[in-house]
Amino acid sequence: MSNPVRAAALRPFGTPSRRYWYAITALGIVVLAGVVAWIVQLVFGMGVAGYNDQAFWGIYIADVITFIGVSYGGAVVSAILRLTGADWRAPLTRLAEGTAVVTVLVGTALIIPHLGRPERVWELLTQPNFAAPVFWDFIAVMTYTAASLVFFLLPLVPDMAILHGEGPHRLGRFRAGLYRVLSRGWVGNPVQRRVLNRSLGLVSIMIIPLAVSVHSVLSWAFTLTNRPWWNESIWAPYFVVAALYSGVALVILVVASFRRGYHLEAFITPRHFVRLGMLLVTFSATYLYMTFADLLPGAYIGEPDTLAVFHELLLGRLAVWFWLFVIVGGVLPIVIMALPWTRNVWGIVTAAALVVPAMWLKRMLMVVAPATFDNMTGTFGDFRITWVGVAMTLAAAAAVPLLLMLLFRVVPLLSIDEIEEIDAANGTIRKAESGQKVDGNGRMARSVGIVVLLVGLMGGAAIGAAAPAQADTTSDTASIALTGVEATGLVRLTATLTDPDGRPMSQGDVEFLTTTSALGERLLPLGTIATDTTGVAVLTLGGDSDHLYRPSEAGPQEFFAHYTPSMGEQPITDSVTVNVTVGQSAYHPAEPKPFVTTGKVTVIAIFTIVAAIWLTLTVQVVKVRRVCTDAQLNQDTQGSEGGKVISG
Repeated sequence: MSNPVRAAALRPFGTPSRRYWYAITALGIVVLAGVVAWIVQLVFGMGVAGYNDQAFWGIYIADVITFIGVSYGGAVVSAILRLTGADWRAPLTRLAEGTAVVTVLVGTALIIPHLGRPERVWELLTQPNFAAPVFWDFIAVMTYTAASLVFFLLPLVPDMAILHGEGPHRLGRFRAGLYRVLSRGWVGNPVQRRVLNRSLGLVSIMIIPLAVSVHSVLSWAFTLTNRPWWNESIWAPYFVVAALYSGVALVILVVASFRRGYHLEAFITPRHFVRLGMLLVTFSATYLYMTFADLLPGAYIGEPDTLAVFHELLLGRLAVWFWLFVIVGGVLPIVIMALPWTRNVWGIVTAAALVVPAMWLKRMLMVVAPATFDNMTGTFGDFRITWVGVAMTLAAAAAVPLLLMLLFRVVPLLSIDEIEEIDAANGTIRKAESGQKVDGNGRMARSVGIVVLLVGLMGGAAIGAAAPAQADTTSDTASIALTGVEATGLVRLTATLTDPDGRPMSQGDVEFLTTTSALGERLLPLGTIATDTTGVAVLTLGGDSDHLYRPSEAGPQEFFAHYTPSMGEQPITDSVTVNVTVGQSAYHPAEPKPFVTTGKVTVIAIFTIVAAIWLTLTVQVVKVRRVCTDAQLNQDTQGSEGGKVISG
């Protein structure tokens, strides 16, 4: 094929090399290992992935945010460049849009193991909870996925018509049949081009707010949960910028891999990488600023819970990982783009390879630190990354290049029609490479291997959230005795605090606790009372507005009294079992929430908007198919009339 653009688009369709099959096999094994890990999780429960009652969210939700986030970069970058009419976008659009489709499918699939009960996912539709962020996550992701597919498929129509017209025998039987069906009737006349361009322009406009809505809703799943650091109003734009940042980085890696693998240097030049690098460094600076703007207010105000999380993040056991992200994922990409001798293809690819795993690490920190914090005790629980979570994360990372390699064995690698149209408008003449043998699939295998190793670094960051260590010392300076009785349905606990000589100790803070099995066997704080001059502290459960807790079940219940003599020492403890005769349910129906009517109207409005978006996407596909059908009918009519004239 003499046309260099069309010849380059057909390179992935050639006979795969041995290295190509090695790469496909290696990636397939990693994906299969993830499937095995999921089966193990289904059999033994979420605990094998590190989840427990002290860490209800973990690695899977970080994976979901990461993979859906990177899809945003491919779709929005392509949409913005298309809307602004940037000519240099043409060789990148197919790769960027293909990356968006593949990553959003992988990210959506990761929601299932995160939920833990895949057999009940269908209840999101049959029993929707309009007040739950997860339901709106589902709606937003599904709508965005549909828009990404339409955005990817519409430009394929003219390319398939071009390649099929050049020679179906070059495509193979499957591709030739597929191209003939999907591009039937496309002749590239002005009417068809006008309809296609308008449809692509409209979808480009729609996909930007759709992507913003997806990551805003994902952030609200956190901010609407009562955890320190999560309930921040900045998190919605924070998530959007993070998605753009990591998405552009992944696009750079994909473009570099396929450029090297299929020898596309004549189409994707260093200029493309520099411009993508400029986008990358812009988002890097923006994300660093928003990180500072996110942490500063909470650290300045110094609320105890938020301060505890920030201490772990900035100075505690998670500090190494946080500052590693700041340096590797934030500062180094800016430095690489700032230095002229590293502002080249390899430098920009290196920066992107640092950003992708660093942004996954940042998502892990944002999830694990608050999720393991106990609001009642003010301590951190335990979450550890296990082989199950690592296997599924690496499987998702391997699925991206695997699906891209398989995808571009079916559809053209380059947007042929766009490149030729822009070249014709600019008077550009591309010379076909002569005398140069291109082992595209072999190069592709080597390039993908490098990218997989870089992305695989995400699995190496094992974040342990062990509970803080305490000094193993026992005080012998005081003793405590606890008694308890029930009277008229109220439990009265009396703690007597004495020094080693048996004298009463006044102004000693005694903490009362009881056991609960609501989230696993653990202690539930009931309140702290200071002893009086006789060394006695009395707590009546349900007796005042500060101590409203009352036993919910009748029967024996154990209570504890703790007194800590000084900082760093183990508390001295006594316990008592009280036979509770009157249980009172802890459940009280919530009062009607404010703005209930407004909320119902909002739900109807959102569903109306979503329905309008789906209808608009469907209409664009129908319009493109209609102009193709009309052209085919005209051709058939002209052919039949010509036959009659000849026969006459």
